[in-house]
Amino acid sequence: MHESPVAAPPTDPAVPSDPARPSVAVPAWVAGAAAVGWRVLVLVALVFVAAQIVLALSTAVLAVLVGVFVAATFSPLVSALRGRAGWSAGMASGVASVLALATVLGAAILVILAFLPYVGELVALASLGTDGVARQLAHLGLPSPVVDAIQRSLVEVQTAAPGLVQTALASVGTIVTILVLGGFLAFYLMADADRALSAATEDLDPEAATEVRRRAAWATREVGAYLRANVLTAVSNAITQGAYLALLGVPLAGPLAVFVFVAAFVPYLGAILAAGVLALITSATVGPQSAVILLVLIGATAIVQRRVVDRLVYDRALRVHPALVLLVAPAGAALFGVVGLLLAVPVAAAVLAFLPAIAEVVGANERRTVGAVVPPWLDRVAQLGWRILVLVGILVVAAQVVVAPFLTAPVVVALVIACAAKPASDALRDRGLDRTAAALAVTILSGIVVAAVLAVTLVSLANQLPAIIDQAVGGAHRLLPDQVLAYLVGSIQLDVVGMSRGMVANAVAVVGALITAAILTFFFLRDGPGWWHALLRRVPEAQRGRLGESGARAAATLNGATLGTGLVSAIAGVLQFVMLTILGLPLAVPIGVLTFFSGFIPYVGNFIVTGVVVLLAVAVGEPTTVVAVAVLTVVNNILIGNVVAPFVLGRTVNIHPAVVLLAAPVGASIGGLIGMFLIVPAIAIVQVTWRSVASLFGPLPIPPPREQEPADAVRDDPAAAQRGSTVMRI
Repeated sequence: MHESPVAAPPTDPAVPSDPARPSVAVPAWVAGAAAVGWRVLVLVALVFVAAQIVLALSTAVLAVLVGVFVAATFSPLVSALRGRAGWSAGMASGVASVLALATVLGAAILVILAFLPYVGELVALASLGTDGVARQLAHLGLPSPVVDAIQRSLVEVQTAAPGLVQTALASVGTIVTILVLGGFLAFYLMADADRALSAATEDLDPEAATEVRRRAAWATREVGAYLRANVLTAVSNAITQGAYLALLGVPLAGPLAVFVFVAAFVPYLGAILAAGVLALITSATVGPQSAVILLVLIGATAIVQRRVVDRLVYDRALRVHPALVLLVAPAGAALFGVVGLLLAVPVAAAVLAFLPAIAEVVGANERRTVGAVVPPWLDRVAQLGWRILVLVGILVVAAQVVVAPFLTAPVVVALVIACAAKPASDALRDRGLDRTAAALAVTILSGIVVAAVLAVTLVSLANQLPAIIDQAVGGAHRLLPDQVLAYLVGSIQLDVVGMSRGMVANAVAVVGALITAAILTFFFLRDGPGWWHALLRRVPEAQRGRLGESGARAAATLNGATLGTGLVSAIAGVLQFVMLTILGLPLAVPIGVLTFFSGFIPYVGNFIVTGVVVLLAVAVGEPTTVVAVAVLTVVNNILIGNVVAPFVLGRTVNIHPAVVLLAAPVGASIGGLIGMFLIVPAIAIVQVTWRSVASLFGPLPIPPPREQEPADAVRDDPAAAQRGSTVMRI
């Protein structure tokens, strides 16, 4: 590996820089321990900060993991379609994504229809089985303390079961969001992962970049095989154990088979839990002897799976040690709930697959030390780590300043409007107006437009939002008659109704904020260029031009993003209004306004409004109307996404759709609605300016030329891949 020199952080003069040559006051062992210690502390701090960021952005992180794992699972299908059938990456990825979506939806519908309605009955039967087990243990003559302890344990598990189900149901909205985002991301990963990986490793040392790409390809194959094996094992367990239950005459064999299928995705613990529940219910309904027979059959099936099926299914899949599973599965559940429980082991498998590549990048195989006791990999990671911590701290402070109470709506609105209106102000100045008159004219015109939009919103949306939600809930009841799901939809209804009433109640505060924003817009338009030039005069002359160019790019990007997104959203709202009016559906005006505002939240907003429109059609329309709404909605989305948006935005906001998808939940986690609104323009600004800004602090490394990677390298393992580099194609 080629190493670039790095500067160590400031050191205490009392502590020798070389532990091998300590001063009189500092023993050698203290200096050596301190040299290792501060580096270890940096690593601990880096891991802690990374964990906090992951927890804060859990929705986006889990969506990425779902997308990666879905893409890895279906990567052989994409490779076969591209290699054997000669399909393009987009077409092959699209087919695989549709198949993945159908699989996930089928499993979700199966759980909703065949398991959730019977949870109460299953818990009651398990309770009867618990009482029966306690009586049998007492009948066998076991000491009463032992019987009491076992009975208490069974009762605790039985009592906790409804709470676990309710917790899972309470997070249905989050789970659906993660699955939707992850499904879209899976398509983009299957189509563009090789290019994304090449771009992510272009600044690495060529040997390290090659090793990362090779290991990524191998990890994709191994983790994909592990996930496919998990699915096949779950299906096998559900079919065999469901058949055993049916043969033994146990009631609710179908719902119990679905429970076995779901539990199988929690390795080891899930199988044990499922077997215990099945035994309790069997004992309560058809007798203890049948429960023993069932456990024997389950054990025999597990042995056959281990010796025969696993050799075929897990032949090339990565193995995860049971001890590691027992550690990471509860940790994932504690941090991220049900989704974390299901993803913990695949994440551990991916980390294990990547460890050799990480070791290669940091040089963990080098034998020499820094000074006397510090391994070079520890020094290299610590030197990079404390710099990363500094940059993360700056970004966190900047994000908090942007969303701070004194920089919320008025300042943000004023900045956005000022950047969007600056070309108009410049045009008026070119026609002879002075700076003050031009800024005042543009501010008044912008205020009229914003006031008109606000008036339409308060009249149509705020007052009619409860009616929209009522209609959507009616459609949900027709599609999902289950009472639990109806309760969840009803709770959402109460939240939205309260929000709409709050909009009306806070109308005065909103008007005050907009007046403040209008005054700030005037000053930004009139005095902003002068402030910017005054700042540039304080920058060294050699860097002044580059910084000025970055500022101009940022302003142009924000200008194009604001005006373009507003125009695209307005067109989408008009098309939505026309569609609902033609079909004779109610609430066309407020839904059109809702469509306009949702356009400022890319993808996610449009997805929510589309769901509301479909539910509205289900609630009040005939089947032909529902079909017409679905068809016209698809046509509208294609028209907006492939014709209107590219024509209006051009290359102003040239961000990959996968990044835009993740931007909404990340922005919401950082700054709520303001964060969701600003995140995409902020990413666009960073994308066009970061290299110029970074070059102010030092020269950027020249990325090495990208190598052409063999298309079939994904199927090679790391040993065979020594003959050439590979690319992760998923």
